[in-house]
Amino acid sequence: PVIPCVVSQWSAWSGCAEPCKKTYRVRSRHIVQEPRNGAEPCPALRERAGCVEYRSRRGAECRQALLPALITTGGFGTARRKRAAADGSERAGYCVQFQLVALTPGCLHSQHSQHTHWMRQLRGGHTVCVECQPPALLPPGRHCRGDGSGSHLNQLLHWQAVGNHRCRGTWRRIRQLDSCSCPSVHSFLFI
Repeated sequence: PVIPCVVSQWSAWSGCAEPCKKTYRVRSRHIVQEPRNGAEPCPALRERAGCVEYRSRRGAECRQALLPALITTGGFGTARRKRAAADGSERAGYCVQFQLVALTPGCLHSQHSQHTHWMRQLRGGHTVCVECQPPALLPPGRHCRGDGSGSHLNQLLHWQAVGNHRCRGTWRRIRQLDSCSCPSVHSFLFI
C-alpha cells in the first residue's frame, strides 16, 4: 500500500537572523515517516519569514533608521511652544529636511477630516521640513525618534502620519538644520 509522508508540527519561530536589520526568521519541522510506494513527496521542512528586531542582542535600541518617524502638521508645534514657554521649559530643538520618495494613497483620502487635511501637502518629490522639539526630543542623544540620524547617505527611511494609519511612506534625509526656519507649507513635526 501507499504510505504517505508524515511530518512533525512546526517548531517555534527563531529570532531574527541579525538584530537591527531587516532580515528573516525561520521555523522547521522534521519527517516522522518517509513516503513509500509512490506516495506524494514530503512538504517543505523549513520556512522563512521577514522580520526586524528593534533591539540588539544586548538589549540596546537599534539605530534610528529602522524606526518610522511619526509626524503631524507643523502647526501643532506652535501650540507646543506656547505650552513650553508658559511653564518655563522652552528648550531648543532642530529641523531635518527630507525629500519625499513615496507615499501611500491613504494620504490623499485624508481630505474628509479637518484634523488630517494637512496630509494633502505630502507629495512625492517634494522637500519637507520636520521640526524636532520637546517633548519629542529624547535623551541621551537629544534627538527625535525616526529622524534618520546615523543613517547612510541616500538610505530610504520610513515615516507614518499621525491621525491616519493609512498615510505612510518613505523619504531620504537631506540635512539637519540646527536653527529651525521651516516654511509654513511642507512643514511637519516629529511626535
